Amino acid sequence: MFIESKNNKPVSLRKLTPGDFTDLSIYLQQLSPQTKGRFGPHPFDERSVAEFYNSSETYFGYVAQDMEENKIIAYSVLKTGYLEHDRQRLESYGLQLSHTTDCTFAPSVADNWQGMGIGNKLIQYIIPDLKARGINRIILWGGVQMNNEKALNYYVRNGFKILGQFSYNGEKYDMMLEIN
Repeated sequence: MFIESKNNKPVSLRKLTPGDFTDLSIYLQQLSPQTKGRFGPHPFDERSVAEFYNSSETYFGYVAQDMEENKIIAYSVLKTGYLEHDRQRLESYGLQLSHTTDCTFAPSVADNWQGMGIGNKLIQYIIPDLKARGINRIILWGGVQMNNEKALNYYVRNGFKILGQFSYNGEKYDMMLEIN
């Protein structure tokens, strides 16, 4: 799918493929230390990215690519189901968790592309694919830092609800989006 960003640049939204692993590792390594500190479902080097995706069929990703510079500018990784170490905390909110109808979601946008609408367009692109997979609920991977106002606004704007808060490397909110 092709879109135009707020800065009038052509952008491609698509599923991640093994051919993207080199470009994805470059994208990840170029994130600012602050953004890297907020995004970490897997290591940032190419070998680790390949091992991550090749180790399990439960992980899948999506990218946004600047068509003029042929660079990845946003990336979202999803895991079918939930993270086992989060089970007790998520169930404490009254959730009935499912490895078939839930997914765990970790989005990122390149620092110089934040605020350009790319994250909004990418999640809008992802949701129909999730519905087709039988997914009806998205849970944030590791929550969102309470002091990350940009991210909180992004999630709320896209329909995510705060489930509760917890402490792990800082204060965080668990958030979820119903997509059925």
